[in-house]
Amino acid sequence: MEILTAKQQRFIRRYEEWIDQVVDALMMVVQFYRDGHEEQGDRLLTETMAGFERFGEENMTMQSVFGQSEEHLHEWDLFQQQINEALEVPAFAEPFEKIGHLTKGTLPAFQRWHTIVGSVLTES
Repeated sequence: MEILTAKQQRFIRRYEEWIDQVVDALMMVVQFYRDGHEEQGDRLLTETMAGFERFGEENMTMQSVFGQSEEHLHEWDLFQQQINEALEVPAFAEPFEKIGHLTKGTLPAFQRWHTIVGSVLTES
């Protein structure tokens, strides 16, 4: 892996911190669903996931950092797929389906991606 520039390192550190905040928000969404506040959970989930649009395939910094490794590129693609799936969760009929998808799919994907992002910083 190539060494990241100082600007890329700052970007990835901020991105890593943002992922932490998103994980906290996702846990809050799950709690909303558990407490019967489905509308608030749906709204928070939609707003949170919408923030990832700026980190998609068109983002040149993300491309320059994660496009250097075929493995990282593949993991980034899987992560993007999870984000797209999470955007569908508010359409699920039952709160238990929403909770199940978030706890078994979305949150583990975020934790895995967070680990990969951290490793990119460590490797540079």
